[in-house]
Amino acid sequence: MYRLIRYLVATLPLLCGVSHAQEALKNVGEQMAHYYENPNPEAFVSWIKDASAAGAFEKSSAQLSMMIFMSEVIRSNPDKGAAWCKELSSLPSANKAYVAWSFHNANIRAQDECIQDLLGLSDEDKKKVLSAERHYPLARQPTTPSDLDMLWATFMATGNELAVNRIIDVLGMPSPEKGTPGSIEMLLLKGAAKWSLSSNIQQHRRVFEIANTRRSVESGALRKELDEAIETATTKRRD
Repeated sequence: MYRLIRYLVATLPLLCGVSHAQEALKNVGEQMAHYYENPNPEAFVSWIKDASAAGAFEKSSAQLSMMIFMSEVIRSNPDKGAAWCKELSSLPSANKAYVAWSFHNANIRAQDECIQDLLGLSDEDKKKVLSAERHYPLARQPTTPSDLDMLWATFMATGNELAVNRIIDVLGMPSPEKGTPGSIEMLLLKGAAKWSLSSNIQQHRRVFEIANTRRSVESGALRKELDEAIETATTKRRD
């Protein structure tokens, strides 16, 4: 998720090619990153339209995190689903499938009407969306950096501390011996978890509080990892 926010703020303007794009994309990224602090469902549709206009759906590495974020907001506001879906029918065709999957993943009552009728998808896109796998990031331990991004997206949308604790859990996983199957993947996963945790501790008081509370009850290797992540964030904040 932190990769996505950094991308929205710094990289996407290159796709847009106009000077005002950087400020627009920065606003999109910041609204997403801090949504949990002051949820504003009334502005959700406008946020999606702004993100679409800025090209935020054009980066493949950002798409899943954005869709998870959208699905969590939709799931938290099931009564607004049909109205939101109808308003979003004006999006460019290329971006409608991302919105449709978010409704599919949210699994609310309005999803069928949204996907089948309101969004105006092609028959091919409808089939793809309806057959796509759903993702529930909180339901399992992360095993890839993409799983971490989905957890951060869930946290940004809801403020659910379980998402942060799932990421902290990664730091406590035993590392396979060097050269054994899965050792490289685990090294990359733990590195991504620690980096993203430290980065978000630096930017979010709530993440710091969750990590600090967890640190107070942990010991051994996990306590050391949390000490280092918090110290790194604190040092960067001072600088």
